[in-house]
Amino acid sequence: MRFNFGFFMREALKNIRTNFLMSITAATTTFICILVLGVGLLVSSHVEGIVGSVQQDVNIEWYLSSDMSQEEIDEMEGEISSFPEVENVSYTSEEEALTRFQDTFSDNPEVYQDISEGVLPASLEIQLNEAEDADAVAGKLEDAGAAPADLNYPQQTIERLNAATGYMIWGLYGATALFLVSSILLISNAIRLSIFARRNEIEVMKLVGASDSFVRTPFVFEGLLQSIVGAGLAALVVVWLNYLFVDWSQSALPYVPVASGAVDTILILLALVIVGVAIGVIGSFVSVTRFLRV
Repeated sequence: MRFNFGFFMREALKNIRTNFLMSITAATTTFICILVLGVGLLVSSHVEGIVGSVQQDVNIEWYLSSDMSQEEIDEMEGEISSFPEVENVSYTSEEEALTRFQDTFSDNPEVYQDISEGVLPASLEIQLNEAEDADAVAGKLEDAGAAPADLNYPQQTIERLNAATGYMIWGLYGATALFLVSSILLISNAIRLSIFARRNEIEVMKLVGASDSFVRTPFVFEGLLQSIVGAGLAALVVVWLNYLFVDWSQSALPYVPVASGAVDTILILLALVIVGVAIGVIGSFVSVTRFLRV
């Protein structure tokens, strides 16, 4: 028998109407699954974007002790400048540190109004040739007398950021896996109910010569429609959430480098819909393989 798309689609829609509540449940579970997966992808993408931005700022700050003399500071500055990994070294005095702090929080003067000169330490700002050299240079600075607590550099920020978000991302992916299994099982059960409700009609179709693929195709379309509705809505919500987060972060988190281009929304949209389609196809085939014995 030839492939009749219109017929298969009408049959799939009829099956969905027959088991409307079960179909809604399957589509809703798929929606939650794709939504959780999409949020996980958003978090992962934005973390990678922030890490990449931090890595571009390849500087190490060494906060100096107040009892170091200017002669010792100049000597240390010259020694650090000789490191092959270092591009430039600059000295920031306590006065300059306070001025920078005041400039940074110029919109919120209450932050620095009680801070007096001498509270913020002097420092050496060490610009590196490559971000991956940060650990090696930090080790050399510690050998030169720097305390680990007095060093601030990108690798530390990256490690803290990855540690803080790693568990959350894996938790989201774990929840996605659970909802993925639930979606497949619910779609499979919805198809099973359709098969049971139309068992007499299916038997007649087989008796008049309908092939197995002809009988099974409407049920595959049914699962596909359920998953596409859930996945499509979830993908649109994910894109909308990303837009809201980027817009909010630019005003609420001005010092966090959240970029709108960190997430390829078209790619994520397509990926989520493809995963949703896969859920529907797998759920349908599981059902028709196990329960369509005619």
